[in-house]
This record gives sequence, C-alpha cells and structure tokens, in this order.
Amino acid sequence: MSATIGTKSLGDVQSEESTKSSGLFDMPMPLQDSDKTLIMDLMGTTRTITVNGSFTGTTSELRTFIGDIETLQNGEQTALTFVSSWYTGYSETTFLIQGFTHTKDSADENRVKYTLTLLEGSVLT
Repeated sequence: MSATIGTKSLGDVQSEESTKSSGLFDMPMPLQDSDKTLIMDLMGTTRTITVNGSFTGTTSELRTFIGDIETLQNGEQTALTFVSSWYTGYSETTFLIQGFTHTKDSADENRVKYTLTLLEGSVLT
C-alpha cells in the first residue's frame, strides 16, 4: 500500500487502522445489571487512523523524511489531506497529526520504521 499526508509520501505502508469512536455517555443504574444502563449519544464521533510503515533511502533521505513529518507536527498544525491507496473515503476530510514514532534498527541502515497517528476533523484556526 501507499499513502501521503499533505504532499509527503509515507513510503511503504504495511498497515492502516481506522477507528471511529462514539462519544457515548453511559449511566449505570444502581442495583441493576448492564442491560438497564442508560446510554446517550451526545458527543458525536471521532476517527483515528494509525499508519504503520517504513521508509527506505540513504541516511540523509531517512533524516529528511523524519524531519518533514515532524515539521508538519509543529504545534501550529494546519489541516492536512490524507490519501490512501487502500481506502479512498478520506479524500474529502482533513486530519492533524496526533503522534509520530520512528524506529531505526542498526541491522538495516537504509530503512526507518514508523507509526503515524492521525485525527480526523475540522481544524480550528
């Protein structure tokens, strides 16, 4: 699979996980089992996408890839598009980077593994 965040290629995407969560409010009833719990859908939904992949290149290219992603996650993020070769339904929405983790194994000098966590929504500026 392949994907981009903004205009940046994410290299070789091994997995893409999408979790859509409801902000449910639940109120268990005293002395009752769970089937008597009151549940209200008041808070809307959120979607988190987790991308696991690797990027291959020279040491300089690996450092540039890491720097480019970290520059996007700069404390003043603007709306980013996420384009995936697997699922095309994200093209009309925007994302911010919630987390970025990268791992460099000494055994493979030309590859860095990463996990990128994105949060979907309308970005307030």
